[in-house]
Amino acid sequence: MFVCSNCGYKSLKWIGRCPNCQEWETFVNEDEFKIENNQNVEIKKLKDLEYIKEERLISNINEFDRVVGGGILKGSLILMGGDPGVGKSTIALQLASKFKSLYISSEESLNQVLSRAKRIGINNDNVYIVCESNLDKILNNLNESFDLIIVDSIQTVYSEDVPSSPGSVSQIKTCAYKLLKFSKLRNTAILIVAHITKEGEISGPKLLEHIVDVVLYIQTNETNLRILRSYKNRFGPTNEIGIFEMTYKGLKEVNKPEDYFISDINYAKPSISRSIILEGLRPLIVEVQSLIVKTYYPTPIRNSTGYDIRRLNMILAVIEKYLNIKLRNYDIHVNIVGGIKVSDQAIDLAVALSIISGYKNFPLNPKVVYIGEIGLTGDIHKVFLMELRKSEAKRLGFEVYENKKTLSDTYKDIFENF
Repeated sequence: MFVCSNCGYKSLKWIGRCPNCQEWETFVNEDEFKIENNQNVEIKKLKDLEYIKEERLISNINEFDRVVGGGILKGSLILMGGDPGVGKSTIALQLASKFKSLYISSEESLNQVLSRAKRIGINNDNVYIVCESNLDKILNNLNESFDLIIVDSIQTVYSEDVPSSPGSVSQIKTCAYKLLKFSKLRNTAILIVAHITKEGEISGPKLLEHIVDVVLYIQTNETNLRILRSYKNRFGPTNEIGIFEMTYKGLKEVNKPEDYFISDINYAKPSISRSIILEGLRPLIVEVQSLIVKTYYPTPIRNSTGYDIRRLNMILAVIEKYLNIKLRNYDIHVNIVGGIKVSDQAIDLAVALSIISGYKNFPLNPKVVYIGEIGLTGDIHKVFLMELRKSEAKRLGFEVYENKKTLSDTYKDIFENF
């Protein structure tokens, strides 16, 4: 009997692809799948346990430390993915230089890693390196202790216990479990570098993201800007972001994001509005730009970069119904400056006002930010952590527009004299 190691589906013969969960190469002999139960289990009361304060490794790369919750927790397993060439190996090597680290490279030769290290200026005694794909051989001969171990990448290492090629579902799962066990037993932080698919997801079984403690993605907008985002963190906040700039010397922290996310336009100009969004607990000022032109097509174009196109269509419907502004004969393009993708609905009001400003050719005050979520009834709803947003706006020298109850009232307040 064979059983799928991913979902538990059983078959009388080995199957390449599980008909239940659709994963490839997950079938193993049932005897291999059974869990040994010859060990005693000690059960304790929660109140009898003694809390041991968590120790974190502080890299002093502030943008990275913020994303992982104030530093890398000892004994944690971190998964970091991103597009090819986005800077995964670069930031991994930069992190390695901050601690006593072992860098396991199964993709590049020693000389290639050394070349990158020299380019980004790493030349210290902290970093140890091994170029090997056999994970069992590495872990079994690892007698020296390290603060951080980096595996680059999980798709190119393999375990001798699994009779399949590196990168297969069963290999990735087995190697991940072995790294998890090693990190907990040795209380050593491990950073796993992973490839992603063309759909933008971590290559391999979804189980991989469940096994690890932290899931990070490095995103790019086809410029030198890189955004490190946490999607899972057992020891800190999720959806935090760190902002970096890719340079010849490696990834450089961006301490003033406003220089990238708002334009240099400081005078009143139609179609431009600004808002304060939250990424995790981090307030960021962003700029919305829109372009409204007469359409030459039976169906007008609706294009959005950095803002959900479905939400844009909803905003346009609200504008047409409650403000009686007919936009059905116009192509509308909306862009969030800097290439950042915004999911915070507090930007709704800024999007709506940018579109109205462009349609009316009426400029908004460039030193005012507009914060508010627009509902289907045309009401403007309050948003979370408004005081934090106001504090950030004040720090940057902006005023926060005092919202009216509805979009209609806001329209009258701003555009009534036009």
